Amino acid sequence: MKSLFRMSLPMLAIAALATACNPFAHKASPQYPKDPRFSEFVFDFNEEPKIQTRVDSLNLRWPGLAASEAHITVEYSRSDFGIPQTEPEFWITAVATVPDETITQLVDNNIGDSSLLPGIYPGLYEYVPQDCQFTTIDAKFADDRLGIDIDKATKGFTPIPITGFAVSKNCHLVVMTALGHDYTPPSYPGQSQ
Repeated sequence: MKSLFRMSLPMLAIAALATACNPFAHKASPQYPKDPRFSEFVFDFNEEPKIQTRVDSLNLRWPGLAASEAHITVEYSRSDFGIPQTEPEFWITAVATVPDETITQLVDNNIGDSSLLPGIYPGLYEYVPQDCQFTTIDAKFADDRLGIDIDKATKGFTPIPITGFAVSKNCHLVVMTALGHDYTPPSYPGQSQ
């Protein structure tokens, strides 16, 4: 029995080393510490989201936001292999600096201070200072107040609904999430693009 035990120890060591060095092993997402201020991040993705510093993606979709600075992640949700998606799902999470006018037009329709902040991508937590005090805003109200009119939407641009929204008057910040579908109308032979 002792010799069987002695023989199995080197085999276990080899197996552990082989697993650790396997180039085909799944690469885990970066681990972010849990921040109790935020709801759970519920969106999935095929590729690790990249944090971008840009305002155009937000201000084109929600012109009433008037963001002067923004840190965002935009990513497609994970899709099942072999199943074509006609309208792939994508999500946006963001932390943006906004003027007083944006906050003023939203705070009248607040849910309250006690709610958790929207579940943004954890890599964005660092852009939300600890001393900011937030008010949660009804997502539909924020969408209606800030979004672009469907009739005025530019060709190829489709607004997406806000799913979570909070504002901080003392930090001039908004924290938001949105979820939409990328719809590309079918083209037909002879149709101009």
